[in-house]
Amino acid sequence: MTITPEGAVSWLEKLGAELESRGFSARLRAGVGRTPFLHVINLAAPVMSETVMVAVDGDDESCFYFPWPERIAPVSDLATAADRVERVLAEVGR
Repeated sequence: MTITPEGAVSWLEKLGAELESRGFSARLRAGVGRTPFLHVINLAAPVMSETVMVAVDGDDESCFYFPWPERIAPVSDLATAADRVERVLAEVGR
């Protein structure tokens, strides 16, 4: 299975909206011939930022990934994905 750039953009937009509702900045970066990704910034600690992408895992499931690469969660589980991104970018006391 492959995921189209349009499909990745759609899932990243949904994750971005969820993260913005939690107080993060989430900016979609996509361009012709480029892999779309979400740049997420902790507004309470702007030095803390991360990139999130969408890819297919070994089980043929579309998932969110950090770039190092580490699977975050399936795209169908936005709440878990947002929780994990929030945990990675959390400042002390969050």
